[in-house]
Amino acid sequence: MKPILSERNIVVVLFVLVLITFSLAQEDSKKKLTRIYSGVATEHNTRFLGQSTTTTNISVQPTAVTPQ
Repeated sequence: MKPILSERNIVVVLFVLVLITFSLAQEDSKKKLTRIYSGVATEHNTRFLGQSTTTTNISVQPTAVTPQ
């Protein structure tokens, strides 16, 4: 009679569990990255929209550079 928990069967079960774990972790990281990138894009868009509606008056005074 063959044992059910042979080394080969244990290795196969562990390999399948590792594959499942990594696939779930990959899906989770994709969701988090999508959420982060969409949040950053939204933040940049609102920042640029806010800048486009306001005007700034910046005066630049010319300075002369004299060689020594």
